[in-house]
Amino acid sequence: MKESYHICFTSHGEVLFRDEEDHGMFVNLMALRGFSMNVEILADAEMSTHVHLNVFTECPAAFSGQLRSSYSRYFNHRWGRKGRFGEKGTYVMKVRGFHHQMVLENYILRNGLHHGAAATAFGYKFCSSRELFLEDICFSTEKAANYSREEIASFLPRYSEFPDNYVMDSNGVFLRQSFMELRRAETYYGTPRNYLYQMNRLTDDNWIKDQMNDDSTDAPITLAMVEQSDEKSVATMLNNEYGRHFDHSRLQDMDVCRLIDNDFLPALGVKSVYALSPSQKNRIARQLKYDFRLPDAQISRCLVL
Repeated sequence: MKESYHICFTSHGEVLFRDEEDHGMFVNLMALRGFSMNVEILADAEMSTHVHLNVFTECPAAFSGQLRSSYSRYFNHRWGRKGRFGEKGTYVMKVRGFHHQMVLENYILRNGLHHGAAATAFGYKFCSSRELFLEDICFSTEKAANYSREEIASFLPRYSEFPDNYVMDSNGVFLRQSFMELRRAETYYGTPRNYLYQMNRLTDDNWIKDQMNDDSTDAPITLAMVEQSDEKSVATMLNNEYGRHFDHSRLQDMDVCRLIDNDFLPALGVKSVYALSPSQKNRIARQLKYDFRLPDAQISRCLVL
C-alpha cells in the first residue's frame, strides 16, 4: 500500500542546478520516474543545494534512487562532469497523520522563503506552491504549449514513456498541473483561504500542537527535522519567514553560475566549470569576491572549488 514520505537529498559542495534548463530537466525526469514507478507526487521544491519531495509510494528509496541516477547522468553529460553527484545517501521519512502531512507540505512549499530566495512562499518559482487552488488564486504562470507527442519526446531522454495527458510549456518542461497530485495536496488545506493562511503564517508552537491531534505516535514534524539543520540555520530560516530582509538585488546561486558560465568561461575558452584548472578557478573566485562581495561558501559551490 502506498504511504506518504518526505524525500530530501543534498549537494552542498556544488550546485544541483546551474540554470533553468537544469531545473526543467529535473522536473521532466521527476514526472517520468513518477509515471514509470506509479508514484504520486504531491509537493516539490528544488533549491540549489537540496531537493524536497512529498510522495505517496510503496518504494521511496527506489524512486529517489532512480530519479537521482537519471538526473546525475543528464547533468554529467551536459556539463562534462564525472562521478557521483551530491552527498551520499537520501533522507527518507514516513509521514502519518493529517496534520503531520499538512505541516510537511507547508515546509516544502515555503522552502524558497526559508532560504531567503523569495519574500513569500509564492515568490520562488522552482516548487509547486503556485500550483495549488489555481482556479481561486491564479498564481501559476505555466501555460501549455500545443506540442505533439513527437515534439514532447524531443525534449526528453530517448525512449521515454509518458501518458497523453502530460503536457509541456514552451520551454519543454512538463507542467506540474499535468503530472502531480495537486488535488490530493489541496485536500489537506481544504479551502484556498486556509492555504493562503498556511503559506503566510509564522512557525510557532501551534504547528506542534496541531500535530498532537493526529492519531499517530510519530514525533511532530519540525523545520529542523525537515531541513536536517542546526539551531543557528533554523533560526535564520525562521527569521526569513517575515520576508523583511529579502533583497531582490542579492545574487542567488543561479545568478552566480550564469556569471561564471556566460561571462568568465567564454573569455577563457572553456566550455564548462568542470574543465577549469585550479588556478583559473581561483582567479575567477577572487574576481567574484572583489566585484560582487559574494560569500565564500556561495563562490565555492558555484565554482566547484
